[in-house]
Amino acid sequence: MVQPNWLGIQLAPGISRGNFNSYLFAVFISSGYAGALSVLQPGLLHVMGIAADTQAMLTGFLSALQELVFILLLGTAGALSDRIGRRPVYVFGLALTGIGFALYPHANSISQLVAFRLLVAVGSAAMIGMMVTVVADYATQESRGRANGVQALMATLGAFVPPALASLPRVFTGQGFDELAAQQWTFAIGGALGLVAAVIALVGLAPKMRDTANAARESIKNTLRGGLQAARDPQTALSYGAAFISRGDLAVTGAFISLWLIQYGTRELGLSASEAMFQLAVPRVLATVAGALLGSMLMGVIADRTSRVTAVAMASGLAAAVYGAVFLVSDPTANWVIGLLFVMGIAEISAFVSSQALVGQQAPEAYRGATIGFFGVAGAFGILLGTSGGGVLFAKISPSAPFVLFGILNFAVFLWSMWLRSRLDQGTPTPTPVPEHVISTSQS
Repeated sequence: MVQPNWLGIQLAPGISRGNFNSYLFAVFISSGYAGALSVLQPGLLHVMGIAADTQAMLTGFLSALQELVFILLLGTAGALSDRIGRRPVYVFGLALTGIGFALYPHANSISQLVAFRLLVAVGSAAMIGMMVTVVADYATQESRGRANGVQALMATLGAFVPPALASLPRVFTGQGFDELAAQQWTFAIGGALGLVAAVIALVGLAPKMRDTANAARESIKNTLRGGLQAARDPQTALSYGAAFISRGDLAVTGAFISLWLIQYGTRELGLSASEAMFQLAVPRVLATVAGALLGSMLMGVIADRTSRVTAVAMASGLAAAVYGAVFLVSDPTANWVIGLLFVMGIAEISAFVSSQALVGQQAPEAYRGATIGFFGVAGAFGILLGTSGGGVLFAKISPSAPFVLFGILNFAVFLWSMWLRSRLDQGTPTPTPVPEHVISTSQS
């Protein structure tokens, strides 16, 4: 039976175009949530009356807290999806994230802010884990680079959601709402998106296609062990390293570009937080998003036309140059910085696509969810370093310091991937065999 081809992608057995389209909508909303707090939170912290000199540290702390939850839960969410299917895990994640998001601006203390962020984090662990895993299920091996490119394109379009939401407080205040009410309505609209996406995922994603009696008896512990053992394969290990750096790239850009611009606008230009967000942060976030739109499709094609290790090398090399160049920025509102952010968007999404294509290629189907869950854990460590460590560097050294750090780390991944590429040219390493205890299932 000939499998359907959709958007240039050869779909996997049992997957329809409707399944893939439903998944892409879920990706759109998932990606929007991934960046929304980074863009909206600076304005909320200002409205809550938190001192400017502590905002960077609090931003880093809240992001680090979320990443700790990711580290604890991503592998488990992936292993659980290997048993019960991707759909229920994805639906749960979208719904819980939407609820937590709607509650977030109703916090009247830092402790409540932390509690609501934990709610968002638990939902996001399931949501983001499935966003990365499902694309590996839905495409054949030959089309996996393009599938990840289309997924990244949709994720990039989802990155327009945060700046669109960021424009709403100014609209609401213009209609007579006070600053806090404007934030609450904005977050409520954002929360509703997750509930809509949860319904579409419930109806549209493919059900679990195959099961066995043994699969029901297979323990989460053994499935997790199978995912962890996948790192013995050198290419899978590189994908974990690339996940660490690519997610850190995204986190640093998302967390500190807007914060840098809002602080600069309120301190140096005398703007209100809402004005600084609208006039300074939104256009520059959009420049980064525009670069990512271009980069997602380019790297999707490149990853299918060259080795995926080479694609990782290309992406990390470009990112090393771009993030290191932020050292030269003293005025983030300078016109040339917009061009730099455009190229940064290309670099960060290229690292994202190439790393996902590589792990999707190497992850055994039997415990793909667990393997990609650990890929997500590696990414969470990168985000943890980028946000918590970046917050300290931002506050204590300079706003450019987090970017320079990741320029150096990208260069390290570039050297690693070039070394592995040379080794593969001399003879392909033997992949890690699938452990006998792992039961082969296909889940969606």
